[in-house]
Parts: sequence; C-alpha cells; structure tokens
Amino acid sequence: MAKKLGERLVEAGLVTTESIAKALEHQKITGHRLGDCLVEIGLLQEAALLRFLAAEFQTRFVSAEKLSKAKIPTEVLDKVPVRLAEAQNVLPLAIDPERKLLSVVAAEPQNKKLMDEIALVTGMSEVYAYVGLRSTIAAAIRKHYYGDPTAFASLEAGSQQLRADVSAMANAYENTSGTNPKTSLQLRLETDARARLGRQGTQVRHNTARGETPLTSRGAVSDKDYIETLNILVTMLERDRKHHRGHSAQLARQAAVVGRRLGMPPRDVMALTIAGYLHDLGKPAEHHFCLANNAVNPEWMAEAKRFCRLPSKLFETVNLPVQANTMLAQLYEAYDGSGVPQGAKGDDITLGARILAAVDSFLELTKNPTNAYGKALTKEQALEHLRDNSGKLYDPVVADIVMQVQSGELLRHRIANDGRQVLIVEPEEGTRTDLLDSVHRLGLVVDSLSSLDGAYDALVNQDCDVLVVGLKFGLEEVLGLLQAVRVSPENAGLPVVVLGDPDPGTRERLMMGGATAVVPPAEPDAAAKTVRTLYDERIQHNGPARMVRGSLDEMPAPELLKLLGSGKKSGRLYLKYHAHEGFLHLEQGRVVFATIAGQNGEQALQTLLGLLQADFRYDPDSLLLDVPQLDKDLMVLAQQAAMRRPSISTPSVPSASQG
Repeated sequence: MAKKLGERLVEAGLVTTESIAKALEHQKITGHRLGDCLVEIGLLQEAALLRFLAAEFQTRFVSAEKLSKAKIPTEVLDKVPVRLAEAQNVLPLAIDPERKLLSVVAAEPQNKKLMDEIALVTGMSEVYAYVGLRSTIAAAIRKHYYGDPTAFASLEAGSQQLRADVSAMANAYENTSGTNPKTSLQLRLETDARARLGRQGTQVRHNTARGETPLTSRGAVSDKDYIETLNILVTMLERDRKHHRGHSAQLARQAAVVGRRLGMPPRDVMALTIAGYLHDLGKPAEHHFCLANNAVNPEWMAEAKRFCRLPSKLFETVNLPVQANTMLAQLYEAYDGSGVPQGAKGDDITLGARILAAVDSFLELTKNPTNAYGKALTKEQALEHLRDNSGKLYDPVVADIVMQVQSGELLRHRIANDGRQVLIVEPEEGTRTDLLDSVHRLGLVVDSLSSLDGAYDALVNQDCDVLVVGLKFGLEEVLGLLQAVRVSPENAGLPVVVLGDPDPGTRERLMMGGATAVVPPAEPDAAAKTVRTLYDERIQHNGPARMVRGSLDEMPAPELLKLLGSGKKSGRLYLKYHAHEGFLHLEQGRVVFATIAGQNGEQALQTLLGLLQADFRYDPDSLLLDVPQLDKDLMVLAQQAAMRRPSISTPSVPSASQG
C-alpha cells in the first residue's frame, strides 16, 4: 500500500511530524486537503510541494514558461482533438513515430482511463505523461490550438488559481487509493483496443513510408470532396452579396497557391483552403472587415474584433483542423502588432493567417467599391498598397508571393507548363532554396517542402512530374519512399532524383531501390539540368498534364487567349460566371467548339469572350467528343478581345431555356 502524502513529506525532509500534526488540526477546522493545510498555515511552500508531487509521479513538471515557449508541430496537435484536450486538460507535446510514443502534459497524469482513451484516439502504443498545472495547460491550449499569444499573460505565481491547481495535484496523489502512482505515470500502453486495431491493419505513416500499405489508403479523395462541398455551399450563400459574390472561393484558391509556393505541407494547405471558405460565415452580409480596411477605419476594426471568432464558434461541433481554427482567429492580426483581437505580431501570427490577410485585403480593395478608400482600386493600385504595407500590415515574404500571384506571373508559368511541376523535398533550407531557384530559372514550375509527408501526399494526388528528395532524411526513409513510388501503378514511372553525395555502396542501394538519378546537393545548377532532362523525357513519354485554375482578375481574357494561342495549346478552357459555366475547346491554338447556357458555336463564343469577370479552369488533357463547330485562331481572338474590352460591359448570360 502506498504511503500517505504526509508520511512521504516527512520522509523527504520537507516537513516535520509536528508540522503534520498542526496541519491535521487545521484540516479538522477547514476540511481542506493535507497539502493545502500545510501551505495555508505556512509550513510548506507551494513550489516545494509542487516539485515533490512531480517527483512522486516519477515524471517531470512542465512550467508555464516552458509551455509558453514550446514549439509544437501542427501534426502533433492534430493527434489530440481540441475538444478532448480542453475537456481533459491535456496537451500533446511530441511524437516518436519509431516507438509509436506520444508525450503529453496532463493535470491528471494518474488517470489511466484518460491515458487509455488518448492512446486509442491517437493510434499510439505508448503515452508518456508529464505533469503540469491545470491553469497552465489551459493557457497552453489557448495559445497552441487557437493561436492566442496573450494566453499566458493572466497567469500569476501565488494566485488563487495556482493554489487550486496545486491542491488538485495533491488530491490526485491522495486519491490513488493505495495504488503506487509511480507505475501509472510511465503508461507504456498497449491497450486491448489498440491491439485489435493493429491486428485489423491500422498503420501509422511510418509503416506507409516503408510500402506496407497502399498510398491510396490516405483518403485524399475524401479531402478533395470535402473542399469541393465547401466550395459549392459557400458560393451559394454568397450569391446575394453584391460586392462579395464568389469572394470566399477566390480567397481559398489564391491563398492555397500562395501557401504551396511558400512550402506549406499539404495538410496545412488544406486547412488554409478550409479557413478561406469559412472566414466570412456568421459575419454581417456586406461587412468591410479586412486588414486593409481595419487599418484605415477604427470603427470597422472594433467591429472586426467583435466578429472575428464567429466562424470558429459556428463550427465548434465540427472537427476542423487545428490550423484552420488558428487562422480564422488571427485573420485580422497585423504583422506589426496593430491588428485585432490580440495584437499579435510577426511569427506569433500563424503563416496561414498572414496569407489569408494579404489575399483578403487585395480582393477587398479591387472588388468592393465600398471599401475604406471609397472605390474599387485598380490591380496596380492594390499591388502598390501591398508594397507600401509590406512589413507593416503584411508579412514581407507573404506580400511578395501574393504580388507574384496577383500579377499573373505564377499563373502564366503554370499554364505554359500545362500544370506540370517539380517537387523538391529537402530538410535543409539552404539546399532546398538553391535548387528551387536553379530549377525555376530553367522555366519549370517548382514547389518545395521540408518534410516527407508532402512527398506522400503528392504521390497520392499524382501532383508532380519529377520528385526530388534529400538523402538527409535518412537512407531507410528514402528507400521506403522509393518503394512506395515503385509499387504504385500510378507513379511507377515517376522520375525520382535523390539529392545527396553517398558512398558507392549506398548509391547502388538507392539505384536498385528505384532512384532515377543521384545528384550532389553542392551543385544545384547541375542538379537542375538533370531534373530538366527527366522532365522533358516525362513529357515525351506522354506524362499527364494537370488542371490549372485561375480567374480573369489574375489574367484578363486577352492575355489568357494570347498565352494559349502562342503556345499552340490544346484542351478545354472552362469559364464560370456566377451560376453559369461554359467552355471553349482548343486544338493546336484554335477554338473548335464553344458552349454556354444553351448557346453553341459563334454565339456562345462571343458570350464567353465578353466576360470581364469569371473563374477559369484549363484542362490540357480534355478531349472533344462532339463534332467541331468552329475554326478560330486564338491569337486573332485575343486581339479582338483586347480591342473591345474597354468599351463593353459583362454581357447577360441567358438561361438554359433560352436559345
């Protein structure tokens, strides 16, 4: 039987038997726990009791200072749903994928039932619990899950809340009912439920990396369906918003482009897209909230502070990604700290929120004539606003990429390459950036990531044409990725370049494992030429092209038609204006078919060319299954569209029932 708290305190030399006697007398009067009584009558310091209790639980105590400064990856936070974290006062800290071990800090580390539940929810075999104060963990949850940089500001040592938290820890010790708490804290759990799940084939990503489960088990299709459902529903909700029709869809798409260009992992890009669709829900229909407007109009800023948390509150019962909640909460925070609701600044604002804020402001300034400037700005004026406020309202790096997107530079690049791209996955930033620049100079679209997770997501989505992976991830990890590529029919022919300078034996293992080439990272230009050669060979062997999405705001119709015509492009150009969608079918730089809302041929062509505002999708691999109706040169149409563009207004689109 475990000894009582008083006995252990005496043995530890923290109090005397006389002190315990006095505390017991005080307990008869107050009814408080022994630990509380010792503190209340000044016989034991709270800090000393705290250190003792942590030692008794055979773990370490995590202070408020450490939790406030901790950098917890989003994939770790995702393991424990925020509602479980809040309800049980527990915060995930780290994951060891090799041992399937999750480290947490908990207010009730002796609660084996809770740790069992965490093991089951997270799919971990082992859970190791540190101990922390209840109020400290609650503050950490607010900071790390919701992005509240002021969460720890209200914590004061010696406060009444601290006293209650210490009391709770002492209570936890005394309530072990004779069970030694030391054995319950290590918690290397192999629960019956987890064992059953394991026998049924449930695997963590580490196993997937070694090719033990098919890539398609990751559920990427359902993620895309979820995003598309949001697109449809939110677009319908915005139909009656005069100046914000289709705003959220544009924000979500353009923010995702910026996020990928900045190297965000696919999981974070998905959260960014979700936040873009949800950011206006629950707010006044024709509100003016955005960073650009808030900075000019203090009344709008005050209103934005009132309404900024509404989207998150609306979706409290939905298991949104942790990152999406944080992005929504920080949408109106400014890079220099002048925003709301918390006045967070710099890197304390999550990257997704910094991206959304810049894109949201650009769209508001160019689309809404009732913005803070009293008129819709031209694209050039809005870009100047981004430049002027870079480092003030907006993250300079984010602002630069947003300007590239809004100028149409990235979109032109993607269309020219038929949506094809190179993906560089390398943990070392300098190496990654040097190679990215070298590949970009050779005219290719290139994205980069710092973790292998992105490589697996790209394989699932068949989203790259040459994959470059750094050997610094480790030989076994890279071999596991190669195996996953080669056993997947969709990716079996994908060129994979390993970035490293291995010894001859390791090089042979990589080539036998499926690497197409092994190139040294110290020579980025030479590596880029290898990538370019493999890319060209991929195209020559009919490697698939991909859909490219954009809008006529980013690239006006004359410029888009000229780009497609000069490149002698084939495929289908879809144009969507509100609820109406039509398309032009292209063959070698000529329009051969056109249709929209019941119109066909020349009439449909003129309607589509007259659109000043529309979202578009270019599908290079689409085939025409109808009889050609037209034979129009895209370059000529581009000239005609440029000549008539200043004098026309967006035409009315007939309903499908009209001829």
